[in-house]
Amino acid sequence: MSNTSWYLYNFRLPLLQNLRAHGYVVELVAPHDAYTALLEAEGFTVHPWLVARSSVNPLSEAHALIDLLRIYRRETPDLVHHFTIKACLYGTIAAKGARIYRVINAVTGLGHVFLGTRKRSRLLRTAIKPVYRAAFKARRSTVVFQNSDDQETLIQLGITDGERARLIRGSGVDINRFKPSADSAGQFHDPLQVLFPSRLIREKGIAELLQACRSLWANGVELELLVAGALDSGNRSALTPAELAELRANQRIRCLGHVEDMQLVYAASDIVVLPSWREGLSRALIEAAAMERPIITTDVPGCRDVVDHGISGLLVPQRDARSLVLAIRLLLENSALAKRFGKAARQKVVSEFQVSLVNESTMQQYSRLLAASLDRKPLLKGIF
Repeated sequence: MSNTSWYLYNFRLPLLQNLRAHGYVVELVAPHDAYTALLEAEGFTVHPWLVARSSVNPLSEAHALIDLLRIYRRETPDLVHHFTIKACLYGTIAAKGARIYRVINAVTGLGHVFLGTRKRSRLLRTAIKPVYRAAFKARRSTVVFQNSDDQETLIQLGITDGERARLIRGSGVDINRFKPSADSAGQFHDPLQVLFPSRLIREKGIAELLQACRSLWANGVELELLVAGALDSGNRSALTPAELAELRANQRIRCLGHVEDMQLVYAASDIVVLPSWREGLSRALIEAAAMERPIITTDVPGCRDVVDHGISGLLVPQRDARSLVLAIRLLLENSALAKRFGKAARQKVVSEFQVSLVNESTMQQYSRLLAASLDRKPLLKGIF
């Protein structure tokens, strides 16, 4: 269950297919969107969930929770697996109400509530912390994290504990699909092709990268910036349409929008740069690494998990355009180093992030929960 069908199709389809191949009956719960039909074409039932991803309206949220409870009571699944924070919170409450005793909550990132520094974020964090604790300390809940920093943060806040927490790094990448078509790492185009593979929201570091590119252009460096990502209207920090129009007006920037098939874009790029402020675990960086692209990213959770500084890429400080300038120059002037980074990056993906490893770890959690005795208690006694 997720807050978008888009997420399930783009990030979890191999897991869904693998579960079905192993005899599980898999049904999905998510708001219907453009990707619902694609999931249904794969043979999956998608139960529509009436939830607004970015809403904080109490009435709308109560309606979303009641709708989910109705679905769970009707379908009575043996196990539910929730992706994204809102799905985890509401899904755990609904599972309790529907007497579903096997729950996996996948934390794909901490989001604005825990990372925001504004007064609104701090107040919201204080208000909903008990709800998080109730969901992530539920007796029969397993909490899956994509990086150890997020896991440690929630343990230190008392929201979950080591008994329930599990580390499964990302959703995995198909290394046979994402592989270099030629030995091209370090063989730069003229002008240099720099790729930013992300949604156009401020937390991905798009402003810092633009500042770095302007500095390089001013100093005579010939480079073209490829922006492979669309506006995210459901995110409060998304670029405005006017800002996107400004990007498109720059002849040295190519705005590709959302790209369904990223392999060709990675293959056409020389350096992949993602100066994100924080990630759960960056799927884009893992895909780029599998394609042997030299990577520059930030020294933050979810990015440094993918890149080993000085071995498989470069890590720079968060929100530091000057460091981005220096890192791009270093790779541009040292093609042999860029090639070595690309080779090492793919080796790390093969050993740690390929989709078969991630799916195996996830299915082990399913088997563990399904094999455990339920030891049911009366509905109103305790939590799970």
